Amino acid sequence: MITRRHLRTKVMQAIYAQQLAKTDDSASGESWIVQSSQDFYLLYITMLDMFCEVHSCGYKLYQKNLKKHLPAHANEVNPKFFDNKALKLLLEHPVLAAQRAKHKLKYWQKHDEYVRLIWDAISTSELYQEYLTQGSTTLEQDKQFLVMLFTNVIAPFDRLSEFIEEVNISWVDDIPLVNTILKNSLSNMDAPKALHTELYKNDDDRAFSLALFQKTTDNKSELINEIISRTPNWDPERIAELDLVLMLMALTELLYFPSIPVNVTINEYLEIAKEYATPKSSMFINGVLDKLVKELTAQKRIRKNVRGLQ
Repeated sequence: MITRRHLRTKVMQAIYAQQLAKTDDSASGESWIVQSSQDFYLLYITMLDMFCEVHSCGYKLYQKNLKKHLPAHANEVNPKFFDNKALKLLLEHPVLAAQRAKHKLKYWQKHDEYVRLIWDAISTSELYQEYLTQGSTTLEQDKQFLVMLFTNVIAPFDRLSEFIEEVNISWVDDIPLVNTILKNSLSNMDAPKALHTELYKNDDDRAFSLALFQKTTDNKSELINEIISRTPNWDPERIAELDLVLMLMALTELLYFPSIPVNVTINEYLEIAKEYATPKSSMFINGVLDKLVKELTAQKRIRKNVRGLQ
């Protein structure tokens, strides 16, 4: 579920925070990585739970409109959305029910004003109004509608971002990937494993982030010396702190993670740099890493396994 790039990002944030605090306390960094990763899955379940709460909110208003003495607008008493086949599968999904109970989710109940705001955004959208005019729809059509509704109405809704920041600030970095995973779950709602039950893809991914953090922090002095010795004009005081962290992590992978190919490591950190560092960071980091790879490979210090490459 959670990707290695995202795990690398969390390690980067932990090491960066350690650098800024000028501390060698690894325990707090490791604890933050574990908690932040677990929170990633919690965000996924929370976003799925949103559909349950929005459905409940909308259905109560629908029932209220049915009891109006004065005639309501036709769309206000149209039950089509509440009969959406994909939505019904989600509401009754055993995985979602189990995870909601396990994590005792109360976020939406504690912030029910956001539920009503999201429902209002949905019910007034052109996409929703158009859906209500359609006749009988298939499960596939209902799945596609939920994906489009989430993509075009719910995800871009600015008050949703406000809710996410208010509940857990670390979710701000998680939401783009969670949104992608959630849309995939909605698209495959009728599949046996539509909803994820595990945060990590496998045991290797589970151990990866902590191993990367530990090896980078444990060997930081040696890694810095490796970089300095190959960059004569290196001035640590003039190098952006985040650029240094990314190069240290990349060098750690090159030297201590034999199952990860060199090109994967380079590409991953360049992409992270483009997203989180300065506009010129990726070029600078690429130049330093390219030189390191050439020299360390020539010295046979970079050894990669042929079997089991990831």
